[in-house]
Amino acid sequence: MLLNRSPGCYSLDIVRFYDRTESTIGRKKESALSFIRNASITFATRITLFIVGLTSSVLVARLLGPEGKGLLSLVVLTGSVLFTVVNLGVGTGTGYFLGRKKVPLDKLAGNWLSLSVLIGLVVLVVSQIFAPAVVSRFLPSVPLWAVRLALITVPFTIVSYNLQMLFKAKGDFHRFNLIDLVQPVLFLVIFVSAVIFASGGTLEEAVYSYVFSALMPGIVAVALVSSIVKLRFRWDGEIVKPAMRFGVQGYIAGFLGFLNYRIDMFLVNLYMEPRFVGYYSISVMIAEKLWYLPNVLAAVLYPRVAHSDEENANIDTSRVSRLTVFLIGLSCLLILVVGRVAIRFLYSDRFLPAVKPLFYLLPGIFAMSLAKVVSSDLLARGFPRVNMIAGFTAFVANVLFNMYLIPRSGISGAAIASTISYSLFAAVVLVSFVRITGVSLWNLLIPKAEDFSAMFSRLRR
Repeated sequence: MLLNRSPGCYSLDIVRFYDRTESTIGRKKESALSFIRNASITFATRITLFIVGLTSSVLVARLLGPEGKGLLSLVVLTGSVLFTVVNLGVGTGTGYFLGRKKVPLDKLAGNWLSLSVLIGLVVLVVSQIFAPAVVSRFLPSVPLWAVRLALITVPFTIVSYNLQMLFKAKGDFHRFNLIDLVQPVLFLVIFVSAVIFASGGTLEEAVYSYVFSALMPGIVAVALVSSIVKLRFRWDGEIVKPAMRFGVQGYIAGFLGFLNYRIDMFLVNLYMEPRFVGYYSISVMIAEKLWYLPNVLAAVLYPRVAHSDEENANIDTSRVSRLTVFLIGLSCLLILVVGRVAIRFLYSDRFLPAVKPLFYLLPGIFAMSLAKVVSSDLLARGFPRVNMIAGFTAFVANVLFNMYLIPRSGISGAAIASTISYSLFAAVVLVSFVRITGVSLWNLLIPKAEDFSAMFSRLRR
């Protein structure tokens, strides 16, 4: 058959091949630029959140003192823990269902809304009934009225989170980031207004400012989703059932991961006093700011991997991982140099006990930064079980080491326990990723000159 073809046919084949090649190269360039653009937008948002969050933290700490800061942290943490417990991983598989299962956006949005509202209403009623008993048993120093108010925010947070995951999965980082900005900015505006026009900054004003600001992201998320699809309540069994099966694994991983981040706060409160929670919350807040970059990269990488073939996904994740190692490593060294001075300048000498735990947290922050990138890749590929196993391993280690170290070393012991658990999580995720993908560990860890040259050339464009 080949011998019977005319020379013109070969010319036409060459032209078609050239067109396909040019088209493929063009798509890769556009995809790379889109990744840089989305990462830049999200990182700019995180810088804004850093400034707003730091301003709020300093203001609250200076006005309320260590004890008041600790009490507010426990109030906020109570609502956050309940949200993590009850969300059931509804939004976890959004990227998988949109990217690899090709479920239409309007159908997914309607089902997510129905599940979110149903879960939220049930949780609101049950949590208000059991709040007095739980608070008196586990949080005796925290005002019951403050906890009850914080619990009201949980249904709104469920709606906000699950709808926000739609924007993340489809790569719409303008709307995704807008939802992230709502609560911190509103809190700062309301609390500053209360300080100026009311009694000058009290725990009551801080709690009311938090509650009102935490209600708004859910409302904004509904409005933003409604602007791109016809949002209505739906219940499609062919979506809900597999989504819940997928989500439960992601939910367990997320729940264990959250407890891994925050169980130390409760244990510090249990073994010590609220003022030590105040000190430790400063250490954690500063250390976790370093996660802004890996969180940005993981968020942008997630839809990219979900829509990519295995080869391109491996290349992208490896490069992002190497950049994370380099940039977070430098950031940790910087915190070691300026951490003490920064805490004294921003929070005053009253919060200097936060310095040592901050330094003990840094190795774990570094390890978890890498794990965040790699675990996002695994979730997008449809492997939530790895994150679940890693989360369980880290959580058990965290609780055991905290119970052993806090009575002996105080909040420094809590920081050491966190570093151990974060490192275990990273080890499980990295080993699993290497086995699943065949990518070498060194390819994830050792930065290459080409990573930086590619990044700078794209930024110049």
